[in-house]
Amino acid sequence: MSIHTAVVDGPLALRMQRLAAAREGAIGRQILTLPLLAARLAGGFIAPASQEILYPAIRQALDAGAYEDIGKVSGLPGMPSAVLTSLRSWWDAGTLTGIGDNPRLRDFTMLERRVREALPAGTLAPPDLVEAALKRLDHAPKLLGSVTLHEVPDIKPIWRPLIVQLCDIVPVKWVASTHCKRSWFPGKAEALPAGRGLLAAADLCADPRSEVREALRWARALIAEDGISPSEIAITATSPTTWDDTFLVLAREAELPLHFSHGVPALATREGQSCAALADVLLRGLSQERVRLLFARVSPARQNIPLDWAKGLRRSAALSTPQHWRYALRQTRAERADGDATEKALLPVIELLASGLLEADRAGRLLLRGPALTLWQDALRMAPPQAVELSLQALRVDDGKEPGSSVVWGPARHLAGASRKYVRLLGLEANAWPRQAIEDPLLPQHLLDKIRLPSADIADEDRMMHNLIVGQSDGYALSRGHRSATGALQVASTLWRRDQERIVSRSAIPRHAFSESDRLYARPADAGKQPQVRSSRACWRAWQDSERHTVHDGLVRANHPLILDALAEVQSTTSLNRLLCNPLGFVWEYALHWREPNLDPQPLALDHRAFGELVHALVGGVLRNGAPRNADEIEIGLTDEAKRLSEAWPIARAVPPGLLWRHTMTMARERASRGLRDALGESRGTSWTELTFGEPNAGPHPWTTLSPVEVGATGIAFRGRIDRLDEDGSRGTAIITDYKAGAAPERKKTIVFNRGTELQRVFYALAARSLLPEVRNVESRLTYLRHEPARTLSLVHDELAAAIEEAITFTVAGVELQRNGHIAPGPQSEFFDPISVALPSDLDVYRRTKQRPFAQVNRPLSKLWSSP
Repeated sequence: MSIHTAVVDGPLALRMQRLAAAREGAIGRQILTLPLLAARLAGGFIAPASQEILYPAIRQALDAGAYEDIGKVSGLPGMPSAVLTSLRSWWDAGTLTGIGDNPRLRDFTMLERRVREALPAGTLAPPDLVEAALKRLDHAPKLLGSVTLHEVPDIKPIWRPLIVQLCDIVPVKWVASTHCKRSWFPGKAEALPAGRGLLAAADLCADPRSEVREALRWARALIAEDGISPSEIAITATSPTTWDDTFLVLAREAELPLHFSHGVPALATREGQSCAALADVLLRGLSQERVRLLFARVSPARQNIPLDWAKGLRRSAALSTPQHWRYALRQTRAERADGDATEKALLPVIELLASGLLEADRAGRLLLRGPALTLWQDALRMAPPQAVELSLQALRVDDGKEPGSSVVWGPARHLAGASRKYVRLLGLEANAWPRQAIEDPLLPQHLLDKIRLPSADIADEDRMMHNLIVGQSDGYALSRGHRSATGALQVASTLWRRDQERIVSRSAIPRHAFSESDRLYARPADAGKQPQVRSSRACWRAWQDSERHTVHDGLVRANHPLILDALAEVQSTTSLNRLLCNPLGFVWEYALHWREPNLDPQPLALDHRAFGELVHALVGGVLRNGAPRNADEIEIGLTDEAKRLSEAWPIARAVPPGLLWRHTMTMARERASRGLRDALGESRGTSWTELTFGEPNAGPHPWTTLSPVEVGATGIAFRGRIDRLDEDGSRGTAIITDYKAGAAPERKKTIVFNRGTELQRVFYALAARSLLPEVRNVESRLTYLRHEPARTLSLVHDELAAAIEEAITFTVAGVELQRNGHIAPGPQSEFFDPISVALPSDLDVYRRTKQRPFAQVNRPLSKLWSSP
């Protein structure tokens, strides 16, 4: 059996030539790259050093220290990657002579020597690989037979001595385009048959995404209309990462067989996302959301953790320490069927995750399996654990598709080594094709005197790749973006065909759409027939109609069942505020049950409402055992309650990180202290705090009934919780105190409703008057705790009675609007309203446009929204 060796360049050429050999039934043909050719000559157990092996060797060499110039930066996370880039350029350049002597070069040569020495036995760097192969050249006839360099675009200087001496031992033939530089080659040179090289189009697209869209349309048209096989089509760019994400999404939508010759980003795979979830916990710390995300991608059953491990845990709790997890799991033990088995299995994993990056390797081996574990270990080899996030972003994996039956997308060098008949070249902008030469990270040109590394000639290489690809094609197309992905204007490359330039506009109808959504995108008339598009257009027109209140603004049919059901429920003071101050928001929240997602499991600060609840909880905890008699009792009570809440809140709510949480608790204590000191010296009778009404209450309470409170004859009943109620039965008085964590408004007029924001105090007074029939006088107080001393505003007697009657009247109006379906947004809130995300994005313009119809609809409530 005769042996023949075909030498190719790049992973695409390797796979395509092996596929061709299999289809031809070739016997004795071996397909190798240049490093594999040298390893084959060097010996059966010799292998070229791969990236996975070089990274640990580089890190070991850097850790050895004793460097003159790079010692201060040798420990940085990005150093291994920079060293690998420089080593490849250094090795590709072959034997360098005549270079200067300086600390950087001395450091680098020592580093290079250490890396080569640190490689495992049988694994050789390119210089050692060439040296070992040259020593065994006499075995070439039996090991290699005749050699053909098939479409190898260029041979780096490191491999040239091997090829030159190999030509004296066996027949060596280089089959390549005439654009290849082969003047140094002593063997037989054979030119590939040139293609027709017909330019089909030079498309000027809007941006990189538009380039991808046009490329997929072009490929679909070739396959569907011209009958071209996908194996004859390729799309390429010098550096394809700019377009990778868009190709991943749109090719999946198009259902086109698209092969990424350079691999898909590891983070685009399920295994990569498992690694990303683990890295997120280790890098950014424990939180319930991160642990849930991790266990959603890594089955907890692998660690004998029950699948219902999170049952009973409140999603709003951050759970940022193992102690919080231990306490929360103990509190919810009764809700799980397995008792404390979850705690025994889960807590060791939580403690391991809490150790952070110090235990990155052990955490990966414990939680990950198969390809996910391989990716994790590859990322840790590339750089220190502190840079695992960047390492994961740089990793790529095979996409599992066969290039022999797919359209190929990859870098230009891959395609130059495995030409195809129909190609499309993307990104022909200045500094993109050809690329601008970039200084080597460790070996800048000024240190090398007259020696040039191959990486410095990247622009010439890109031009050669362009000529090779175009010269071997039967038909090719070009494209470039008018703007970059960040919006910057792009200048055309010197390789761009201005004479054939065609601007691809939004209204252009392609020969063949690559998917159904693309067909609708390119044909507005067809898209306009789709129900969703018609509905969105009708919505847009309705928002621009300044004279009518439409269904897209909140108008619904009278007596809508969902709204009637929402009104029939027992209301809270919060829902009553929505009903009267934002009628449309009431429908969204209580009829449609829309809720704000918890997007920040560990905020840097509590929002206004949460901070107010914390202050209320402190005040209520101190008053739970009776009103304090002096300042010392207040401080003692606050200290005990603050300690309890510091432990209890993080297992039920989202709280800031440790230091900020302690600062927040200090501020809350100060304001709670002001509120408690404000009541010292007053004889108020019996005090009740955090007092609920209108719902079952097993504890002591002053109410004559626990039934919900009716709001006049409106048919609305409500319940709630009063911050503080002081009842003096002997005098027939009751004082309702509503604590406000913020500052008092600077107004001279008496505050009653404050444009609807203080409706709660009036409804509390209505509840006290209804549930305490023996009380003759009710006083409502607002105590603002931001001031020192606290500032209290009161509403008493006739003013309060009039306010209650007005509140009932407003409630009647609000209920009538809901039942009639005349629903519109309320006035713009002073604070952020999460429900407003359902309104148009340009909210100010929308409100100005709809000012007249909204004012007509909301006229019954306008007095409330302008009230003092």
